[in-house]
Amino acid sequence: MKKILLASVAGAGLLASCGGVLTADPVTNLAVSSYSTDWQLNSDVRDQNGQVIPKGTYLICDNKNTKMQVGVTFQGGLQQLALQFKGYNTGTTKTVATNPLNATNSSGSGTYEYTFGPNTAPLSVGGGNLSAQAIIVNPITNVTVKGYTYVRVQGYDLAGNASNVATSPTAIPVADCAS
Repeated sequence: MKKILLASVAGAGLLASCGGVLTADPVTNLAVSSYSTDWQLNSDVRDQNGQVIPKGTYLICDNKNTKMQVGVTFQGGLQQLALQFKGYNTGTTKTVATNPLNATNSSGSGTYEYTFGPNTAPLSVGGGNLSAQAIIVNPITNVTVKGYTYVRVQGYDLAGNASNVATSPTAIPVADCAS
């Protein structure tokens, strides 16, 4: 059974419907299509278990601000998106939501940006919005991998109905990064 990531979003949809009947185009087939951060490995590194993380991998620098963009694809009318960051080993989660969009997004895709503050990864983030700007990638070599986190997303239509939950295909390394 799918768990709703952000029950308050659905509740907001119910409150909005008190003034009349909302017609909503349900969000279906939601998927994480991409993710990137403003930190990227410029050489192969090994994690704490000896696993090689290849050059070009995006990561979350736990000791620095990290901007992360998450691309999603979907069908229907997306009014709001909830993102959940889930620890690979611990299973601990943190859920955040975008601000409701000014207009329902029916384009079938979107990119959402969030900023992690220092010492808050893998699971604590600041708020974010739909963003069309590209992030500036900083190459990094010297890292100490602390763990990994997955990105999970769930969309909501205008009436607050929840979509499926989609998970990133790979976990994102979380590390302390040296300049």
